[in-house]
Amino acid sequence: METLQQIQETLAEINERTPHVSISRFVASVLVEWLQTEYATSERKSGDAAGHERDAEPSGARPGAPTLQMDWAACVVPLHGEDAHFGHAEAGVVGVADGVGGYRDRGVDAGAFARALMANALASAERVAKASRKVRCGLCPKKELERAHKKAAADETPGASTAVILSLHGTALAWAYIGDSAFAVLRGGKIICRSEQQQRRFNQPYQLSSEGSGGSLDEAKVGSMPTVMHGDVVVVATDGLFDNMHDWQLERAVRMGTCLGFSPKNMADIVAGIAYGISKDNLARTPFGIGYLEGHGEVWHGGKKDDITVIVAYIV
Repeated sequence: METLQQIQETLAEINERTPHVSISRFVASVLVEWLQTEYATSERKSGDAAGHERDAEPSGARPGAPTLQMDWAACVVPLHGEDAHFGHAEAGVVGVADGVGGYRDRGVDAGAFARALMANALASAERVAKASRKVRCGLCPKKELERAHKKAAADETPGASTAVILSLHGTALAWAYIGDSAFAVLRGGKIICRSEQQQRRFNQPYQLSSEGSGGSLDEAKVGSMPTVMHGDVVVVATDGLFDNMHDWQLERAVRMGTCLGFSPKNMADIVAGIAYGISKDNLARTPFGIGYLEGHGEVWHGGKKDDITVIVAYIV
């Protein structure tokens, strides 16, 4: 969970490294679609991600393939405190989960299941990292999600959660996700692969729980990219980001931040901060607002207030 001091330190680091950059102008450049800057990017063409989605296990590292790692950092902007995340650089894995807020109305800790999933996944990643020091092996995101879910259910952890886990092995990036926690892979400031929302109806995402209600791992989306490259950027986040930021805004923020030499922590803080600002803007036209109009035939005014968790992983 971020504190004001931590975010201020990040902004101070950005200002120190790039004194010619105005943070307010950076944010304005991301938010305003018509504002042209030297960092502006074209919008992602629809269907780009579809070509990468497939039901497959991650491929192994090819002989002679370059060694790639995830240099990752996270930013959490809490509202209800129902998001959770984890990452393990040595195992090459990151993940986020978002507890289903409806349990809050029942007097249940709505973030408990999300925290259990991520804690269990981290423990498994640590075991994989230890084993990899002896025998090189990769981590399968679907199996990690299955193990994490099985233990959370066995422990009778209350609540429900969406989740996404991604792993890097050799040059292959693999994933498994359920619900509307999401990820995007960017190359040269452009989204080349993007997860798809899993919803039964608007704002009703698939989810995992101890009771087995809401969805099952059989419904999880599984896929991989056989080849990621040095310089690719992976953004993994809960819907607090993707409900508020359009893809073109995320593209622009990542491209500008990359050009300015932002660290993963700089980038995560800036992206989460922009999403937070949009969530409080009563005039914003957001992906959530567009979905609300399509789903209910009524206008939703402004951003969507929610927990925001953002992981930015540089492939290096």
